[in-house]
Amino acid sequence: MHSLRKWALPGALLVAAAACNADRLSIPNYNAPTVEGVASDPNGVQLLVTGIEAGQRGGHSGWVSDAGIFARESYNYFPTDARTVSNYLTGILNPQRLERAGFASGNWTGPYQNMKNAVNLITASNASTLASDKKNGVIGFAKTMRAYDLYIIAASRDSLAGSVDIPADPATPAAFVSRDSMYKAITGFLDEGKTALLAAGTSFSFALHSGYAGFDTPATFLKYNRALKARIEIIRATQGCGATCYATALTALSESFVTPVGSAASLASLEVGPMHIYSAATGDGLNSNSFAQQSYKYAHASVATDAQKQADGVTLDDRVLRKVVATAAPVPHPNNIAATYRFTMYPTPSSSASIIRNEELILIRAEANIATGNLASALADINNVRAVSGKLPAIATANLDAVVYEKRMSLLYEGIRWVDMRRWNKLALLPIDRAGQFVAKVMPIPQAECDARAVKPNGCLANQ
Repeated sequence: MHSLRKWALPGALLVAAAACNADRLSIPNYNAPTVEGVASDPNGVQLLVTGIEAGQRGGHSGWVSDAGIFARESYNYFPTDARTVSNYLTGILNPQRLERAGFASGNWTGPYQNMKNAVNLITASNASTLASDKKNGVIGFAKTMRAYDLYIIAASRDSLAGSVDIPADPATPAAFVSRDSMYKAITGFLDEGKTALLAAGTSFSFALHSGYAGFDTPATFLKYNRALKARIEIIRATQGCGATCYATALTALSESFVTPVGSAASLASLEVGPMHIYSAATGDGLNSNSFAQQSYKYAHASVATDAQKQADGVTLDDRVLRKVVATAAPVPHPNNIAATYRFTMYPTPSSSASIIRNEELILIRAEANIATGNLASALADINNVRAVSGKLPAIATANLDAVVYEKRMSLLYEGIRWVDMRRWNKLALLPIDRAGQFVAKVMPIPQAECDARAVKPNGCLANQ
């Protein structure tokens, strides 16, 4: 993998950690760590865990922003560079596609660096003096986190595919595999993580970030692992696996933290799940999707215009009222239409962002139950979400269109809709705001990755 030429850990994190713990560390240079050095240091595993968490937290805002633009949830009207519109919504021609060397080629290097760090974490742990159950805890954590990072690659590249393996010799790029193989690898990592977590005892040998509160022991982290498994299985179900994967998703949900059918009683119960915590503290980062942090990211007008009404026939879906607000005046941009709404769902740069939460899991269960014929349970879940999250009247029929609407409003600007609309073959329903624009199906393989390979994968061909 070209992007894996170095074992990368966040430099600022390592410098800060070394400064705070210099009297207790045996590794002389944390900007050039070795697996052997980390394994011999009592704080080495913790530093790698913290680095993986920071890597995912750092990449999350960019993924949500990119996926939001492609799904027509959001705009990025950066004031001095029109490429934040033209590179995402117009691209290049013959055929129309995103440019490999353009702005819309991210969400690649970071996930692969994190996957490399997860491999090194397991290697370091196995070489350490940790007890066997604590080593299993490390394996369970690392496999789960590796699965999530590979999901970002699969979700962003889809049919262009990507690499699964992390080569021992980073100078030799790992071969690309198909989309199906990528998703099978993700489920494999999650299942291997489950096996390890079940043998990990009652506590980890490391501390997790506060965003994992309630999911910071092997038993509770396993519930997060199973939630991710459910998300992946419904994607696979719509890519050809069908009823088998829907059934597997339902099994995974039963082992996750989802509430029983129709039982979510409050917004707080829908928010339950691990999240990224942002702050200005050392080692943390800021939520760049907050309008207070980047005041040029706007909501697509269709979020409001497509919203259903509450029982009075006038008031919009409460999810829209909680998450967006009309701008004082239309905000123009030379390459697009004026923005008339902005997001309020991340009110400050320190606002947290969900990784996966109960509201999504309930709607995953509804989709799986519709596909497997359990319409009564699906309807109960859909109407539960409508009542609690949207303050909307109940509907009488559970079908995919109902799930499409509920997931759109419930998971607005959380990096989900673009992936959903593609797997449902509904990208053509997303709005085109101006002639010449298009809805991208995939993000391109970065040009640097293509240049580094003697044998070019299909995603590097001229028409991709």
